Amino acid sequence: MKLYLKINLFILSFLLSQFVLAQEGILKGSLLDQEEVTVPFATVAVMQLPDSTVVTGSTTDINGNFKIKAPDPGDYFLRFSAIGYSSTFSSRFKVESSNFSRDFGAIIIKEESTMLNEVMIETWRPKVEMKGGNLNVRVEGTALAAGSSAYEVLSRAPGVLVDQDGNFKLNGKNGVSIMIDGRLTYLSSAELKTLLEGMSAENIESIEVITNPSAKYDAEGSAGILNIHLKKNTLNGLNGSVYAGYEYNQIIGYNAGANLSYKKGKWNSFFNFDLRRSGRYRDQYMTRGFVVDDEPSAFLAQNARDSRQKITPSLRAGTDFAIDENNTIGIMADLSYQDLNNDWNSIGYINDYVNDQNTDIIALNNIQEKFGKGRLNVHYQGKLDTLGSILTANVDYVTLSQESNSSFDNHYSLRQTDEQHSELLFSSSISDYEIFSGRLDLSLPLSKSSQLEMGLKASDVVSDSDLNFYIDEEGGKVLDPSRSNQFRYEENIYAAYASFNSQLNETWNITAGLRMEETVAKGVSLTMNETKERDYLEFFPNLSIEQKVSDDYKINYSFNRRILRPDYERLNPFIFYIDPYTYVSGNPDLKPQINNSFQITQTFFKKYNLMLGYDIADNFIGEVPIQDPETNETAFAIRNSDSYKSLTATLVAPFQIIPEWDMTNTVVLSDQRYNISVSDTQVENKQFFYMFQSTQRLNLPLDLSVELNVRYEGPVAYNLYRIESRFGMDVGIKKSFLNDRLDVSLSADDIFKTMQVTGSSNVNGNTTFVDQYMGDRTISLNLRYKLSNKKPENEIRQQDLEELNRAGGK
Repeated sequence: MKLYLKINLFILSFLLSQFVLAQEGILKGSLLDQEEVTVPFATVAVMQLPDSTVVTGSTTDINGNFKIKAPDPGDYFLRFSAIGYSSTFSSRFKVESSNFSRDFGAIIIKEESTMLNEVMIETWRPKVEMKGGNLNVRVEGTALAAGSSAYEVLSRAPGVLVDQDGNFKLNGKNGVSIMIDGRLTYLSSAELKTLLEGMSAENIESIEVITNPSAKYDAEGSAGILNIHLKKNTLNGLNGSVYAGYEYNQIIGYNAGANLSYKKGKWNSFFNFDLRRSGRYRDQYMTRGFVVDDEPSAFLAQNARDSRQKITPSLRAGTDFAIDENNTIGIMADLSYQDLNNDWNSIGYINDYVNDQNTDIIALNNIQEKFGKGRLNVHYQGKLDTLGSILTANVDYVTLSQESNSSFDNHYSLRQTDEQHSELLFSSSISDYEIFSGRLDLSLPLSKSSQLEMGLKASDVVSDSDLNFYIDEEGGKVLDPSRSNQFRYEENIYAAYASFNSQLNETWNITAGLRMEETVAKGVSLTMNETKERDYLEFFPNLSIEQKVSDDYKINYSFNRRILRPDYERLNPFIFYIDPYTYVSGNPDLKPQINNSFQITQTFFKKYNLMLGYDIADNFIGEVPIQDPETNETAFAIRNSDSYKSLTATLVAPFQIIPEWDMTNTVVLSDQRYNISVSDTQVENKQFFYMFQSTQRLNLPLDLSVELNVRYEGPVAYNLYRIESRFGMDVGIKKSFLNDRLDVSLSADDIFKTMQVTGSSNVNGNTTFVDQYMGDRTISLNLRYKLSNKKPENEIRQQDLEELNRAGGK
């Protein structure tokens, strides 16, 4: 396998050595709207004077950048056009030689508007758009995003919902991979949730929902990818914003921070700081029923209140340096820290029918946790020629540390005899992670209509966790070796990929790719003296065929194969204590989940999208409650299910009711089927899932805007569980002052307190029922002040020229 990687590296190096930097000139720049948001996939045409004929052109990429080979000597101007925007033109320029080059900098394009009875009506631009086969959700500037965390913003994306454990699902499917600027986080589900809850939405520009990732993306994430695009600076001088906010959801919270950027000459730097104090509570009612020989043996019920408060400061800074017009290097650092105080208190009882005993239980638990994360990224981008050949390199180092100290104060009272006893338990744990990642990507235009991408990647993850459990005896802590554990996990992933794209003709476009990933892993339980080693190679083909039936109707046919590897802690062969009757057990024999996905996407009138998909998953990773009638204990075990199948239809439909009122509606329908083997019993859990989500935006006079998010989620299956339906509504109001420099936002989440999570399971008569509310109802007030000392470089001037009138200028 290592020889195979060396061969790939040699081939890539050989290809690189064949490129000689051409001396042809280029025209380049970037396109922004009036809110300084990049405008991707806009048309850039090179117009020749004096007859205003189009001689060449291109489109802006996903980041709003464009690059065009300079035309023959002559007089020209550029025309910029995009749906929903007025055509914009550059000033006249003269090409004098074949190596003429010009950087037009950041160019502002205005939203299209018409004057009716002296009332300005702006052409509608949807917040959700289909671009390159992926859904792009604009976050910046929305009323509901103000003061929110990245976790909260992701949960409102089209087709996204949150399960009972706080994990994301996409179109009803588990196994969503989260990326930040195209990079995996390499975190477990719990640690990822912690990271996203501490990340301010003020730093997010957009969210990309990728259901059919190309071979360029990591194969991790069986349901698809949610890619968070952070804000990028394109303006000269000092720019940015400062913000502050307050929230209340029975617990007081606040946030404050600054997003600053400075661009001058060859340097482009940024600095983001955020301080967030947030609180969340959870009310839970849970029951468990136990059976022996088909007869009830015991019944357990608990009422619990989980209250947590945390303070999270975070810092992100970086700079890019343009060595020349073709080569850029940069460095970025990301630091965050979290201090958590968590009280988990419950009152319950257990009826033991076999021994005719009724016991009351009071459990008072406290968790003090500190979580720190540091990340360093060094990157390079080189433009190899004027045809668009690009080489990029990224090296990342991530370190995480989590320290937790817990106390468990349990009190028991036997009703029949009034006999009482108590126990006091303690635990302390330290978990450390070190992650190295290196990536090399090469993009080669083979012709005007075809492109080849290839790349290599390697990552190394080392995880070390140490848990010590103590029993209080006569006021002193005594180590309990049976509940203490030390686990070390190492994982290396080596990847290589190639992806080919070609526009065959005006009707057909094809993208075909293959990604190879080898996983070498080793888990060592020092406590149990167990070692588990893995070495497996998987291939992940990807195919996407797009058919342009007409200007108003496109069809995309796609297939991809993806993987979901188990979280590191789930591979730990140990039983973790939760409360006197609840444990979580790891599984060193977990296999990776493999997903095969088929999808047909239809796009109508360039804005309505209907996606039909069929998914088959082998070795589905899920939680299975294992109940012991003899001890009345429940161990939540992580196991591989036999299979998972789903047939899904997703409709994303943006509408403009009137010029001031637009909405984006999402409808998901899915037939879900799980097959699980439990205690020699084959269980099939099937459910027809449906979901409706609507985000409405209303622009009112006096620079006032209102945003409303409504969603209804029908019953959904998850492994052995059935989760009941629920409904939620969020509303946000934003008012702008001082020529749009100051935004004041007031928002309320889950205003009717209806986002309840109710789930149940039944395995051979042993039942589990949970009804919990996650404290989502929150009211928040936020202020954001924009700073700007400079206008975009080479801002386009509208000119009253005859040539522009003939070109369609107004």
